[in-house]
Amino acid sequence: MFTASVNSYAKINTGLRVIRKRDDGFHDLETIFYPVKLRDQISIEIQRSENDHNSVIIKSDRPFIPLSKDNLCYKAVEQFFREFRVKENYNIILSIKKNIPVGGGLGGGSSNAAAVIRFLINFMNIDIASNREKILNIALSIGSDVPFFLMLKPCYAGSRGERMVFLKEYRINYDILIVNPNLHISTRWAFEKLNYRKGFSKPYVLKDITKFEPGIFKLLENDFEEVVFRKYSELKDIKSELIDLGAEFSSMSGTGATMYGMFDKNNKASLKKCRDYYDEKKYFTFISE
Repeated sequence: MFTASVNSYAKINTGLRVIRKRDDGFHDLETIFYPVKLRDQISIEIQRSENDHNSVIIKSDRPFIPLSKDNLCYKAVEQFFREFRVKENYNIILSIKKNIPVGGGLGGGSSNAAAVIRFLINFMNIDIASNREKILNIALSIGSDVPFFLMLKPCYAGSRGERMVFLKEYRINYDILIVNPNLHISTRWAFEKLNYRKGFSKPYVLKDITKFEPGIFKLLENDFEEVVFRKYSELKDIKSELIDLGAEFSSMSGTGATMYGMFDKNNKASLKKCRDYYDEKKYFTFISE
């Protein structure tokens, strides 16, 4: 039996704009994905099986994590074996220790799947250079943001989120305080509430950004805030409170329910005071420095 432990990192969206509703029912959008240090940990056990089929068992320390075929890690294994036509059979146990809030707009499930794909690439000695298209197909079959988690570098994303451009100069030189008031928001619900009519569209504004600087704060809007704040007013309150407590910028990540604030690295006192304020409320908090 071979065992390994892999990290699965979260992301925030710095700007998330929905451009139009497509004829296929999906939406074109643009965003800048940025990795943060908040992470889940996945313990993996894998060994050859004497049976004529593969076995995938998923465990987690959180009761609300799906442990069936609906788990994106299961889908990652399934799609990997199918795409690479792996003929050997294996017994695989994936034990997921969750730290990333579920349904929080931080990409935890997609990140978990990407971590499993990266492990299988290494375990199976897959040459990345000659198999990029296959690896991308596996990632996209699971979710449009999974390719980002394979890269884990700042990226501009367009279309449904799958068209990515690496932004090598995009570095956020702020401490990032992540706050989640123990809420879960359905991405499907958020898109439905946008209620974009066919034919409506607006211009792309994030695609020309190549590096992070305070002057772009005004461009980093999240189009989902309006509909999400309407139902979850505490998220709107958190956004305002983060600014009042010293953040230079605050926003919602993804479709919620996680908010974040950017604090000047020389302003550790305000950062700690703000973190303590939400800790007292029993909210989830994490500082990515």
